[in-house]
Amino acid sequence: MFVEECEKCGRQYVREKVIGVMGLKPTGRHCDVVRSRGLRACRGKLISTILDWEEALPERDLNKAEDASRRADLALTLGTSLQIKPSGDLPLLTKRKGGKLAIVNLQATKHDKHAHLRIHSYVDDVMKQLMELLGVDIPKWDGPTVCESVTSESAADVKPPRAATAKKKVKREPIKKERKRDAAALTDDGSVEEEAASVKRERADSPVELKEEK
Repeated sequence: MFVEECEKCGRQYVREKVIGVMGLKPTGRHCDVVRSRGLRACRGKLISTILDWEEALPERDLNKAEDASRRADLALTLGTSLQIKPSGDLPLLTKRKGGKLAIVNLQATKHDKHAHLRIHSYVDDVMKQLMELLGVDIPKWDGPTVCESVTSESAADVKPPRAATAKKKVKREPIKKERKRDAAALTDDGSVEEEAASVKRERADSPVELKEEK
């Protein structure tokens, strides 16, 4: 949410405010890294580092996560079903290298059988008790702060709507021909035509009452 990355040189920038863009899309800023004296800045486009559902994990970050998982003594998974690959399989690397695996989740996960400890509870409750046992104070959190949008449009920025343009006429000839073919297929045995003819005769024979207006 706070990190931008140059898609050209890979330099990352940590911002104090939320970037507001996700899915590895450009943020509108450019890289200002100068590699050597006298040369101009990189000027590569900065993109967000938040992944969308269909985006793959960056290779560099995945390699770091795999290396850290292999060296860890304990893999603690909090509030996840561990179904998304490859991140969901990272805790298994810790166990394969002799480490322990602890899973905290309300429902069962796909790796429960590999865990040394399973706790079916709320993550907040578990972590609160853990911090008390470790003697670590939990900072007070007052909730999110709602900030006024900096992209709100003023009356001067609002453009008048475009004049309505005449709609293009759609050719209906293919549709008519298709309907005729469907009608011909339905009336091969003549049953539909006979029914339609009988309805016409009934309408012609039935008297029409005319009501006089008072």
